[in-house]
Amino acid sequence: MALSALAGAAVGALAAAAPAAAQGAEAPEHRGDGPYLLVCGDDAEAFAERNDQVAYNQRIVNERLFEECLDTGHRDLAAALEAVEEPGTRIQILPGRYAFEETVVVDGAEDLQIEGLGDSPDDVHLSVRYVAEAVIEARDSTGLYFKGFTVGQSLGAGLVVSGAEGAAVDGVKAVHNGGDGLRVSDSTAVRLSGCAASGNDGAGIAVDDTDAEVTGCESAENLIGLREGGGGEVVLESNRLHDNTTGLVVTETSEGHRLEASGNSVFDNNADHYANLTNGHCDVEATQRDWSSGGRCPAEAAPVGVGVLIAGGNDTAFTGNHIWGQETAAVMVWGEPGAGDAASHRNRFEDNELGYRDDGRRFRNRLDLWWDGKGDGNCFAEPTAWHTTPAVMPSCEDPGPGRILAEPLKAFKVWHCGTDAIGDGVPAGCDWFGAKFTDRIEAQAAVAFAAGLLFLTGAGWFGAARAPEPPPPMSMTFSAIATCLGALLLVLASWSGRSDYEALAIGLWGFGWILAGRSWFSSGLGAFGGFTALIGGLAVIDAVDRGVWIVPVLPVSPGWMWLVLLPLWVLLALGAVFRRRPRADARPPVERTPATVPPRDRFDW
Repeated sequence: MALSALAGAAVGALAAAAPAAAQGAEAPEHRGDGPYLLVCGDDAEAFAERNDQVAYNQRIVNERLFEECLDTGHRDLAAALEAVEEPGTRIQILPGRYAFEETVVVDGAEDLQIEGLGDSPDDVHLSVRYVAEAVIEARDSTGLYFKGFTVGQSLGAGLVVSGAEGAAVDGVKAVHNGGDGLRVSDSTAVRLSGCAASGNDGAGIAVDDTDAEVTGCESAENLIGLREGGGGEVVLESNRLHDNTTGLVVTETSEGHRLEASGNSVFDNNADHYANLTNGHCDVEATQRDWSSGGRCPAEAAPVGVGVLIAGGNDTAFTGNHIWGQETAAVMVWGEPGAGDAASHRNRFEDNELGYRDDGRRFRNRLDLWWDGKGDGNCFAEPTAWHTTPAVMPSCEDPGPGRILAEPLKAFKVWHCGTDAIGDGVPAGCDWFGAKFTDRIEAQAAVAFAAGLLFLTGAGWFGAARAPEPPPPMSMTFSAIATCLGALLLVLASWSGRSDYEALAIGLWGFGWILAGRSWFSSGLGAFGGFTALIGGLAVIDAVDRGVWIVPVLPVSPGWMWLVLLPLWVLLALGAVFRRRPRADARPPVERTPATVPPRDRFDW
């Protein structure tokens, strides 16, 4: 009886000690017991100097383990991995700096735990000194647990985890890597907690096609704070993404994707590193670069000054996050160029604090919400949003039908600027790549359209003046006033970035053309006048759609409707201007009888 009870207790203890990943799709927990291997350097003075920064209790333990490591331990992580003989082994790395000549590969491990024995990740620093693509690469393993060390100075990613079933990255830091800092892909049940990433040329944290939880991590001074995509289910909670180029990017999602983000702080992601592509900073070898200066060498185009970017991403939910201090936009949602499914669908933004710090102080974004108008089921319920484009956004109570095409100018901007790979520079004219004032695509398009609008309207009136029955002179007064005000306001709206002004400008132009079309129709130019009034009516509908109420029955933005009709209108206007006027029939001469004055009325000198 006693033996059976003892056996039952032993089985229970082993079951409790086994990682959760071995029992199912769960991230493993930290283990404080079991077989272990030690890794340390052979320089006692260097160890003592590093170990002196550790808290007293752990310092004493480390001193004892260092003596043991000198006798039976290993001098590098790769040697310790080769010595692993059974599942559940713990590799403990004592404080110090460790440089490798090649990537440390963990392949097919089971319940392996690698941890640094310091107070912070900075106490244990692992590096490949820019001679390998990664510091640690873990492939096809189960029950992995990484804790308490720093990976840095790789040509690619610092820590790579792929094909894992159950993994935990706890308190790991990635710095100064030529690609991503911490990268997890094609895995299930991954938990990243208390991690940090800074100074990486790619994303500080990258999660692709993985079921993961990312909590309490900080990613700063990278190109992208956190990038996520693929088909996994991801939870982001209580993370801090700041001082990157873009805070959070969700892109290229696939079937089964789901992301929930709450309680995160995304702020001051305004770092512009693209000048480094042309000023020589990125022309030198990685070993010669000044990584401490903060200059990154981006290999992809991430918009400057954006907190959260959904670019071809689906099924996300953002609630209760603080997003402030962005110089372009707090939130941007766009689809890939073209028609069809290359849009962002079913993304919800509700009750986030836009323009407010996490301590409650006001710190506005230049723009709170930017949406290209494309996609199905996107909704925005943000009471703290100050400036948005368009001025009216779909609500979460009634998102409305999806549209297969984005608003024309935004569609062109996404196609031209986008987030594709870049070579030696970034596209010109993009404000999120540094274009200012009149160099911006929006300003150039507004000026060109306003000038063309005034010229074409004048041409239309000139053609009407050549009609058989020209309109009366005063008939163009109100039409000209509305059209000119619309053109001027459109330029000012582009300059200030106010989408409500833009909607009003388009509405004024449309009203002016309705009046002009009415006058031209009554002058005998039936087709030209009616077509002009039709385009003006579509422009008014476009203004309502942008600034008052999203018209639910239209599969595309009304801007596309009047835009595709303008070339035909130009042909009609040219016909009205250059057509030959019919000659009037010559009138017969009139013979007049000379007047005779009676003699009595003559005054003869």
